[in-house]
Amino acid sequence: MPIKKESKKIITEKLKEKILSWEEKKTYFSDKFKKIEEKVKESLKNRQTDEALYDLSIWALVLGSSDIHYEVYENKVVVRVRIDGILVDIFELTDKEYKAILERLKYSANLKLNIVDVPQDWKYNLKIKDKKLDVRVSTFPTKYGENVVCRLLDSTKAIIDFEDLWFFWTSKRILSKAITKKDWMILVTGPTGSGKTTTLYTVLSKLNTPEKKIITLEDPIEYELPWVIQAEVDEKKGFTFQAWLKAILRQDPDIIMVWEIRDKDTLETATSASLTGHLVLSTLHTKSAADTLDRIKNMGLQPYILASALDTIIAQRLVRRICPHCKTQREKTPWDIALMQGIMEEIGMKGIGVENLKLYTWKWCDECNNSWYKWRIGIYEIISLSPKLRDMIREWASTEKIINEARWWDLILMKEDGILKAIKGFTTIEEVLRVM
Repeated sequence: MPIKKESKKIITEKLKEKILSWEEKKTYFSDKFKKIEEKVKESLKNRQTDEALYDLSIWALVLGSSDIHYEVYENKVVVRVRIDGILVDIFELTDKEYKAILERLKYSANLKLNIVDVPQDWKYNLKIKDKKLDVRVSTFPTKYGENVVCRLLDSTKAIIDFEDLWFFWTSKRILSKAITKKDWMILVTGPTGSGKTTTLYTVLSKLNTPEKKIITLEDPIEYELPWVIQAEVDEKKGFTFQAWLKAILRQDPDIIMVWEIRDKDTLETATSASLTGHLVLSTLHTKSAADTLDRIKNMGLQPYILASALDTIIAQRLVRRICPHCKTQREKTPWDIALMQGIMEEIGMKGIGVENLKLYTWKWCDECNNSWYKWRIGIYEIISLSPKLRDMIREWASTEKIINEARWWDLILMKEDGILKAIKGFTTIEEVLRVM
């Protein structure tokens, strides 16, 4: 079928609709799901709720899950797990079965059993062979009962080798240079679930040498780091980020990690720390590097202070990686070529020939639960402030002008980074555009 001229100009919303329709066809399913259900329900039948929770946590880790969700509806309770960022239904529980699990979860996490109309959260530990698994439990009252989300914090997966963070060489060079500095501020940005934790802990691990004193301020402490002094805020007791950060500065640290900058006071204290000889790492919940600059300005920090304190912004997302066990290269169709040409033009990479882009198909594979994807990788955009960029910030230049100037200093936008990784065969264009 001939390709119409207008098909070469991709309309983003229509493209996303098509992508979502493709993704619906790749539904996670596996024989493992039935085995989990049988094992858990057998334990519940024998009133072994501890064993049921243990087995469910073990199987969730086997599936590569980050969370277990218990969702209460009018006539059923659905157990779901989040695999590579996607929620997957595993099995259903009866009200009686769920009541037993809920009571054990609340008891294990030291939550109040008799409170059912107020959200609660805390954590408990599971010992799995020689490994300790932290489980963060959050309850949420709904019309039909308490929903529960259990986040599985596996410390062995939180810290990876710096070389395995999936930075292209230009981005890796920028970040490697930034973390060798004795002061300044480095911000890691992105929405919840974008991999900020892994990036922060991995950078801290690389910086963690005997001659440096590192103090972190977290909410809560997710993973314990050897030879790092870690503190936990408790806003209910008045132990806020700002109050603790001021106390940290009197402890003579070399490197400070502030888990999240939430308000102007914390921002000002963190920037003051970077201006007085400390390397400060922190996070912001923003969508991109450009949004980060706007957010900081909107929080009230003066541009001349921002320009003098901030060194590097890392904006990131996680995309699913093509399953290495079942991926098979396929031929490109005329529609594929038109689609790719439109995408390349949209992101300013028209010069890259689509003949270099490889496309893949999939087959039934239990390694990826028949989803086509297994594990995730990061896509990034990194801005390192040059002297000219600092001058532009001091002069209140628009964010658009700052980003355009940063393009001359090796800035690769996040979508471009993702498309380049699709070209390399690490992920797919569909997955990049789904996340972006």
